[in-house]
Amino acid sequence: MDCCFNYIGFVRREDNSASRKSIVKIVIKEEYVEGLKGVEEFSHLIIIYHLHLASSNKGLKRVRGGVEVGVFATRSQHRPNPIGISVVELVKREGNALYVKGINAFDGTPVLDIKPYDEWDSIPNPRVPEWHKMEMKSRVTD
Repeated sequence: MDCCFNYIGFVRREDNSASRKSIVKIVIKEEYVEGLKGVEEFSHLIIIYHLHLASSNKGLKRVRGGVEVGVFATRSQHRPNPIGISVVELVKREGNALYVKGINAFDGTPVLDIKPYDEWDSIPNPRVPEWHKMEMKSRVTD
């Protein structure tokens, strides 16, 4: 069974990158603005977005840290369903615009949903394999 989603907004950034360190503007469509009521009371949000530039025909295996693993054990953007998630710091809200820090999406990326981040979303000391730790260290470039 297939499904479809309505985009509620779009990522707007001026630095032409996907840096998590930049403050990025997320513009919400006017018909969804009332859904933002109260969001500014949270320090962090979960942004769910469509990886519209990613290809889904890269297969189901990846090599990470010299280890072959399945795509579902990675953070790869090339997946059967190109959906991205980021926990972001909410810097401020201005009307239908959220200014956030911590998302690695490109300008024009469609936003599917926004959820508040709270203590239920925090798992202290999760178990993570060594190859994943090495991969994440090698990707931190900025």
